[in-house]
Amino acid sequence: MSLTRLIARPMLAAYFVADGLDAVRAPEAHVARFRKVQPLLERAGVPPVLSSDATMLARASGAVSAIAGLCLATGRKPRTAALTLAVLNIPVTVVNNPFWEADGEERKERLKGMMRGLGLGGGLLLAAADRDGKPSLGWRYHNFLEHRADLRDTKSTLKDRYASA
Repeated sequence: MSLTRLIARPMLAAYFVADGLDAVRAPEAHVARFRKVQPLLERAGVPPVLSSDATMLARASGAVSAIAGLCLATGRKPRTAALTLAVLNIPVTVVNNPFWEADGEERKERLKGMMRGLGLGGGLLLAAADRDGKPSLGWRYHNFLEHRADLRDTKSTLKDRYASA
């Protein structure tokens, strides 16, 4: 693992671990933010089953966030962890930053929070796509086929050379 990955992954994961642990230990603030946008989510077609127990939803989301953050920080299945956090980041960012409900300076702050969340999501998507310097499986397969064809050609050339000698 490169030095950049060694430093960047824990830095990226720190927010999600801290926020996830906070949601598990004290879900009240997370539930209050969720309740503010719940009518909008219901109008958007989110099933009411998800919002029936907002406290449990906040705790479960927080636990997944904390665990995935720890996995990303420690380098255990970092691509899966980053993708999990990216998927979780979308609803959390929307719930935490309902800029459409605010006016003036508060709207600016919430919009900044939304952009910050989108930036974190982009970083998570980059981390999910990072192969640690290793080529993709598709590239490896095509490279294997090319080498196999080269070996076949070489073998054929050698057979012809020794058969005519």
